[in-house]
Amino acid sequence: MALGGWKAINIFGVAQLDWLREYRGFSHGIPTKHSIGRIIRGLKADSLVSCFINFSNSIRENHGKEHISFDDKVVCGSKYGDIDALQLMTVMVIENGLIIYQKETSTKTNEIPVMQSMLASMNIENAVITADAMHCQTETAQSIRKGKGDYVLQVKKNQGKLLKEIEAHFYIAERDFPKVLKQAQI
Repeated sequence: MALGGWKAINIFGVAQLDWLREYRGFSHGIPTKHSIGRIIRGLKADSLVSCFINFSNSIRENHGKEHISFDDKVVCGSKYGDIDALQLMTVMVIENGLIIYQKETSTKTNEIPVMQSMLASMNIENAVITADAMHCQTETAQSIRKGKGDYVLQVKKNQGKLLKEIEAHFYIAERDFPKVLKQAQI
């Protein structure tokens, strides 16, 4: 049986008290699970997220271009009866596996504005942003460029005209510059 919630936080704190005291005094020890619950419930979610984003950005290292991936997933086992499954948009720095942001999306179609709002609140300067084909949108690309980042977005049939233009470009490149393409593949 998995242990979770306030009790798990309390047990962790008691087990790691010496390490935690390197950062704070904890003169009265670790709070009880009930006190931990009251503390957490008193926090404003937006303030906590903002602090976490600032913390995450402070520990990210920029050596060249950072690869940041956006991906929306349904949380396994989160559907219960008539309650819809929990969907989260997750933002991860690929090089070190650091999850720097998560936000709930209510539906599959809600992913686009959620990603755009996340981009607006993040430091993406000199980063390469990747996302699935759903996010191959003009507004998303503009948000990334506004944040001084670059992007690699999948193009599928959801962007039919763009897909045909890309296919035509590669057809011409294969026809007119086969040696250049062959060298690029090496």
